[in-house]
Amino acid sequence: MSPDKPITLKISAEQIDRFCDELCRGSSNINRKHASLIALEGFVIRHAASDTHSEAFNRIISIIQGFSEQTRQELLESYRQQLLPALRRQQVEEIARIHKALSRNGFDQLLEQCLQQIPETNLQALQSWVERWCNKAQTSAQQASGYPDALNFAAAAISLQEYQAMCELKRRLGPI
Repeated sequence: MSPDKPITLKISAEQIDRFCDELCRGSSNINRKHASLIALEGFVIRHAASDTHSEAFNRIISIIQGFSEQTRQELLESYRQQLLPALRRQQVEEIARIHKALSRNGFDQLLEQCLQQIPETNLQALQSWVERWCNKAQTSAQQASGYPDALNFAAAAISLQEYQAMCELKRRLGPI
């Protein structure tokens, strides 16, 4: 048999359900579980060939997406449990780490949930802190660049990731 000769792979909805269940039970790393499910979905979609419009294909993709959504929710909950204390303690590095791990929409959803759990007076203090941090970072980056309309975060020793995360937080805190 030639090494380039393709194989035929047949998967039933029941088999994929069992596989996804084993995958989810077999690892305690939520990130790894979620990434594996996303990769599996992409693999099936890419290599299903002519079956992409069949009822069986739709059922298999639906099963994978169901497990994937479950792990996505677990991931979001894990990040929410990390973001809330980071906001309360004003930990820029931790906020940036969580921001980096999520899509803009995911980060926005988490912020909304977390900000609802913070009392109004603390929200105002958080808003003031974020405003000061962003203004100081922007001023430092402007001064470090040497040009009035350019920012140089590297020369100002400011992490661009931290700046982006804090600007997202500032945008979300806008009108309290």
